[in-house]
Amino acid sequence: MNGTVITKKGLMLITKILASNGELVFTKAGVGIGNVPTGYDPSGMIDLNNYKMDGEISEIKADTERRQATIRFQVSSVGVEESFTVTEAGVYAQDPDEGEILYAYLDMSDDPQMIYDAESTISKFLEMTLVVVIGTVERITAVISPQSLISKEEFDKQITILQEEKVNIVVTDTEIPISERKPHTFYFTTMNKSEITPSTEIKASPTVGYRLLD
Repeated sequence: MNGTVITKKGLMLITKILASNGELVFTKAGVGIGNVPTGYDPSGMIDLNNYKMDGEISEIKADTERRQATIRFQVSSVGVEESFTVTEAGVYAQDPDEGEILYAYLDMSDDPQMIYDAESTISKFLEMTLVVVIGTVERITAVISPQSLISKEEFDKQITILQEEKVNIVVTDTEIPISERKPHTFYFTTMNKSEITPSTEIKASPTVGYRLLD
């Protein structure tokens, strides 16, 4: 692989976000079966040469010191009708003026990866990590796919974190500003206390089923 290249539109997007103090949002990742034309600068590309399918973004991490972000995404054989060889990949971001753009491009012609069709006896799960430049942008997010998978090691790690964390519950009759709320704490605010008048009537939606018990 020759390394991830930030497109010209990607660099322009960074400039726009810094000027407006906005947020850099990565919308999706994708893979293709095309190649960069000989002598062509991949930074000038506006899409993959031959887009094949979306990838599932599973994680994003920002490194503000190095001014870069690491984006992890996955491609699998699920739903693939015909096997193909991945020779390029890209990450897309949301531009406030143009909509979704190709933010970064990766030429994989030196290390192509085969994705087999869903009916093949050989399945393929490809996980890729792209490191992209983000400049001095402070707020970065990505649209994480609910279909993405995590390793057992990462799953066990997250379970351990949840088990070690203590969760608090606070009940109050006054609204507590978000800036004053503590992490790992649920806040319940009581509203308009009043007496409940007993009634013998039962009211419910006519679409609800009932079963009367003695």
